[in-house]
Amino acid sequence: MLSLTATLALAYTPAFFWAGRHDLGLGHRGRHLTEATGEDLERAVAAILGQPGNQGGVLLKEPPATGASPEVQVVFLLEGLDTEDVRNDGAQMNRMNALLEESASSLTVPFTTRSQTSPTVFSKAARVRGEHAEAHFASHPEIFNNRASDLVVIEHSAATLAAHDELIGHVCHRVAEATNGNYAALVTGSKLPMEIPRRRLAAAAPTGVKLMITRDLLTALMVSFLLFIIFISGLCCLFSMQTPRKFEDPSKAS
Repeated sequence: MLSLTATLALAYTPAFFWAGRHDLGLGHRGRHLTEATGEDLERAVAAILGQPGNQGGVLLKEPPATGASPEVQVVFLLEGLDTEDVRNDGAQMNRMNALLEESASSLTVPFTTRSQTSPTVFSKAARVRGEHAEAHFASHPEIFNNRASDLVVIEHSAATLAAHDELIGHVCHRVAEATNGNYAALVTGSKLPMEIPRRRLAAAAPTGVKLMITRDLLTALMVSFLLFIIFISGLCCLFSMQTPRKFEDPSKAS
């Protein structure tokens, strides 16, 4: 599950969906290996919550069945979560791995992005800090049995994946008990982890300056060089043309 084998990029954060009781259109142990946006995540969650007319976008294989919406949808926004770390150290998240394996439906999305205008997801939803999640549930017990799908967004900062995993396991156990397993969850990064991979790359790079160039830039440079050669060749041909110094008048020649 957590072995993400596709090509990695610095600006990716993974996303993991699962539902305890119903198949919400995610499939079982499904994988979506193409790039997905933050808007795709929000659209999928809205469909799971039963938003009218929402088919779930590219992440759901099919719209959730009528009446299958979970009692609670928990969204974990984990600070610093990036695809490379999960690929290398995903074994630390054994609780989440077990939830993905045991749930009725689950989906792994290794490569999600954010836009510059929306650097995070679920920005309009009320948020709860991870350390206050238990107090929030205690003060709002109605969310577990009000027969309406409630969205709970939990933010968490931690130094290790194991610390994130401990929070996920504790919260999901609490919610599963209160709803008799009728819940859904999404785990993803709170925002793109741009700085951490860049610092890691800079620390691991050997001394000396290397010129980084992309495929598109290299193509543009090669085309520009070819056009420059054509221009210079044409200019040289133009200036090498030899014409007579003077032209004789045909009428005087006779």
